[in-house]
Amino acid sequence: MAAFWSRSRTLGTKPKGFSWRIDNRGNLFIKRKFRNSHFPRIDKISCRHLDRLCEFMQDREWKALANNAAKLYTGTEKDGIGKFLYKLHPEVSYAQLSSHLGAIFYQAGVWEWNKEKRGMEFLLLSENWKEKTIEYYRDSLNFGSETAFFDNFMEFKEEDKTNKRQKQQSQKGQIETFRGIDKVREIEQMKLSAFFRD
Repeated sequence: MAAFWSRSRTLGTKPKGFSWRIDNRGNLFIKRKFRNSHFPRIDKISCRHLDRLCEFMQDREWKALANNAAKLYTGTEKDGIGKFLYKLHPEVSYAQLSSHLGAIFYQAGVWEWNKEKRGMEFLLLSENWKEKTIEYYRDSLNFGSETAFFDNFMEFKEEDKTNKRQKQQSQKGQIETFRGIDKVREIEQMKLSAFFRD
C-alpha cells in the first residue's frame, strides 16, 4: 500500500487536524504537529496494540475517552481508552492518540460515538477493525486522491523550505565565524607589524 497520508480531525471541542495511514498488516501511523515543534511527530500504533484495544472494547459497553494528560501522569484517570493505551505503552502522548483513534474508528464505522464534545464515549460496533479501517483509508484516498497528493506535495515543500532556512542560518553562522577569525588575524597582524616597527 502506498504511503500516502489521509487527513482527518479530532472530534473534541477544539478539533485538531492530523494525518494518518494504515499498512496491510494493520499498523496505524498518526502524524501530528505539536505547537513548539518544527517537524510533525509520527507515532505508530501496532496491530497487536489495536487488537488488544478491540478486546478491551468487546464487552459492548460505552468506554470513556479518558486521556487527560495530568490525570494519566498522576494515575488518577478513570478507566477508558486513553488509560488502556497508557497501560500498553506508558507515555502520555501515546495515550492521547485515543483522540485520533476515536475520530478514525468512528469515521470507519468501527466505533459509535456518543456525539458529546466533552465526556466523549465510544462503543464497539464491529470487531473487523482492521478490514474496515483499511477500506476507509483507501476510500479516503480515492475520494480525495488529488487533495491527498497535493497535501503530501505541500508538506514536502514545507519541509524543504524549513531545511533551506536551517541551512541558510547555518551558513550565516559559518560566515560570521569566518569573519570573526579574519578579525582576530587582522588584530594579530597589526600587533606583529607594530612589534617589528619598533
